[in-house]
Order: sequence, then C-alpha cells, then structure tokens
Amino acid sequence: MREVVIHNIENFLNDFQYFKLHGYDVFQQSFQSGSKLIVSNLTPYDDGLMLEIQLGVRLDNVEKCIFDFQQQEPDKLSLTYWESLYQIFNNISKRSFIQNEVELSKVLAEIEVGLVKKGFNWLDEMQDVQKLSSYIYNVIFKAPQKSSNIFKLCQRSYLIRNFLGEQISDATFYKYYEQMQLLKVPMHQLEEFIAFKNYLKAYLLK
Repeated sequence: MREVVIHNIENFLNDFQYFKLHGYDVFQQSFQSGSKLIVSNLTPYDDGLMLEIQLGVRLDNVEKCIFDFQQQEPDKLSLTYWESLYQIFNNISKRSFIQNEVELSKVLAEIEVGLVKKGFNWLDEMQDVQKLSSYIYNVIFKAPQKSSNIFKLCQRSYLIRNFLGEQISDATFYKYYEQMQLLKVPMHQLEEFIAFKNYLKAYLLK
C-alpha cells in the first residue's frame, strides 16, 4: 500500500514540477536560494497507513550557517520553515487513515484540491525570502497557538533578518530571547541562542 500511495502522489506532483528525492518520500522544486518541499509522512499500522502532508521551504544559506555553527554536516531535508497542509487548507484532516483503494482515492482527491487551491500558492509565496521572514516573525510573536519548535523558529528568523541586511540591535535579539523565556524554552537552548548570536557576528564578516 505504501508504494501505491507514493506512486499516486508522485504522478500528481510531477505535473507541477515537484520531483521525488531519491530515497525519501519527499518531493522538491528548486528555486534560486533554496527549494520548496512537499513531505509525505506515512506511518504504517497492521490494518493500514496514516498519511500527513507537510509543506516546507528550505533556504540553503540559512541551513548551511546553522549546520556550520553546530559543526555538523548539512541535512538536505532540514527545513527552514514548514506547516502541515491542513494548517493552510483547513477543509482536510490533519492526518488520514487509509485501509483500501477506495479510501486512498478519496484522501488523494482531498490532498490534490488542498494543494491546488492553497498549498502550491503558499509555497510560491514562501520562496520570497522577505515574505517568509515576515511570516515566521508573525508565527513567533503573533500567532495565538505557539509552535513547539519555537527555538528553531527564533534562530532561523533572527538569521534570515541578518541575511536580509536589516538593522539588528541587541533589543531585537533580546526580543527573541525573552519570547523563548516566556514559552519556557530549556536553558541550554537559551545559552545556544546567545552562542549563535556571537557566532553569527563573525560569520557575517567572512
């Protein structure tokens, strides 16, 4: 069943110039500064599969800087920002359980509608780095429901704004820091954020 699901998704996405990454249930379309990705999260059960579709954007320079800071090899699936399709198009379920071909056809039809009506446009908008920066900022500081990945979002938002050449003051930095404190981010991540700030100063001078 897994192969059938991926094959059907691939056939649809290829028409929109999203192509499968070898070895992953992920479909990618490149743009100048990175790539747009559609991720098929499949969880097998004895009697079927759970499917969730996620949409993400990767900015190559952002991910490279972060992985350099962490002294790790870059992960090509590391996303600068992502959301589940249901967050963008709320006429579908977050996850769908598939047991047979009939259910598969219904679920895929809903996913296709969601992507065509909202998902593809959202991805196209998010490839604009300025729009992505504003979007992530609003998620961090203005969204009523806070992300569980608030540390990663703050790190990437702060980095993108530096790359965009914005005037970043200590007050700007501490606004992120205080937001993470408010949301009870662990102390080791707060310390890492300070270390990242210092690392970034030197990185931007290279």
